[in-house]
Amino acid sequence: MAHTYTNLQMIRYIFKEMDIFDKFEMEFAMEDDSTLLDEYTQLKEGLSALPQATFSPKKSSIDAILAYV
Repeated sequence: MAHTYTNLQMIRYIFKEMDIFDKFEMEFAMEDDSTLLDEYTQLKEGLSALPQATFSPKKSSIDAILAYV
């Protein structure tokens, strides 16, 4: 029986949020199915095209949270 993979599962694979069994299953499926590999490649390229933004709160915000008791 063929297993169908969703974009969410591929995103979990990209971000290494799968257990080891699912990871190996996904890799095996991509070796066997060129369409799945193409979809993975497109998602990976889309991720790399996004700006890499980092956010950090103001020191006063951190201090207020730490002082809250």
